[in-house]
Amino acid sequence: MRKPIAPQPSEVRLIFHVDLQVLDDLKLAQGPIAAVVMQLSLKYVKASLIYLVVGGTLILLTFAHLVPFEMTAFYFMQLYGFVAMMIFGLSYLFVPSFAHAFLYSLRLAKLQFWLMNLGVVGLTVSFSGLLPHVVNIRFIVIGSLLIQVLALYLHAYNLWRTMRGWKGSPGEKLARQVESSRS
Repeated sequence: MRKPIAPQPSEVRLIFHVDLQVLDDLKLAQGPIAAVVMQLSLKYVKASLIYLVVGGTLILLTFAHLVPFEMTAFYFMQLYGFVAMMIFGLSYLFVPSFAHAFLYSLRLAKLQFWLMNLGVVGLTVSFSGLLPHVVNIRFIVIGSLLIQVLALYLHAYNLWRTMRGWKGSPGEKLARQVESSRS
């Protein structure tokens, strides 16, 4: 039977130092950075709910024959305004938590929020049937689509970089550092 190896004093210091670093990281993750990401996520969710209520109201007014609103505009508003914005808000909250990492770029997430809203409103207005027929909506549609696709790319890039920052849970980090110090 093998006798367990007692840790050397240097290993004890390393474990203690790493443990303090992990605790500092956890405090930071629960502190100001997490609060800002939480606010941003709630901003996405609030915008999503606004699109849901506005879309529902427009559908009611359309079927009551009070407002001539095209269904294509409703679909864009609900798909990209309600569904996508809700997914974006929740993914900015959950992905960093699951990846044990900080959001790669808060600035990109904020920019994406405004670009996405601009794209949704542009597409909704373009397809609503409320613009005068004199206006060539093709340029508004193409511009709005480009803005919206850019926002989608920013979201994918930001989350991908966040997930690339994953190095394992704090416990896994500690175990790797202890193991590498023994070699």
